[in-house]
Amino acid sequence: MPFEITYIVVGISLLLAAFLKGATGLGFPLIATPMVALFLDIRTAVTVLILPNLFMDSAQVMRDGFPYEILRRFKALILPTIIGVFLGTMVLVKLPLWILNAFLGVMVLVFVISNWLKFDFAVSPRSERFFSPLFGFLSGFLNGMTNAAGPTLAIYLYSLKLEKRNFVKTLATVFITTKMSQLIAISTWNLLNWHTIKLSLLVLLFTLAGFYAGVKTQDRVNQKSFNRGLLVFLCIVGVTLLVRAFSQPS
Repeated sequence: MPFEITYIVVGISLLLAAFLKGATGLGFPLIATPMVALFLDIRTAVTVLILPNLFMDSAQVMRDGFPYEILRRFKALILPTIIGVFLGTMVLVKLPLWILNAFLGVMVLVFVISNWLKFDFAVSPRSERFFSPLFGFLSGFLNGMTNAAGPTLAIYLYSLKLEKRNFVKTLATVFITTKMSQLIAISTWNLLNWHTIKLSLLVLLFTLAGFYAGVKTQDRVNQKSFNRGLLVFLCIVGVTLLVRAFSQPS
């Protein structure tokens, strides 16, 4: 692919990723990380995208006020993500990413297909006490490894049958904890410097329009359409992860 066309494709992909982030609460790291990695190594790409993610997540968290109720309900989900992030970051350059991408892709597709076949995976309040720490740790670990915690959290929160605004706000609240932990973790790799900070700000400024359009789209769609669109998006995510896994060297 010619260099100039690569710039255009990456720019469009970043805008699309920001739009999906605004509309569904997830998708930005999953799409943006491999795109930015076309120009930078994977660890630097992960670093550059942390600040834009933090900004978008903060904007979604503060919609409708401070998330007191979310922090109270999901503290057992949020706290284990910090441990997961640090462990995932530790093995970022040691474990083949194709294994993790393949596992995550299969898990996402099984969940989507099961929902389309009308299998009900609703999590009861009693079961939530067990599943929250498990999914919190797993999402943090995957975020540290691949910069893609969204699909795992989306599966869990979808199973809780949250209303769309609450779904996005909860995702963003967990992501802020995850990204702040990741920011501390990657600083031990000496990846956070003026060069990566400037690149982060450029990405943020470039993607603001896409993010704003996504937020407005989320406000306009009803709950049924939101759920259906989320499942379609997760299906695309699952296929993308599998393609990425089996196209990477083992």
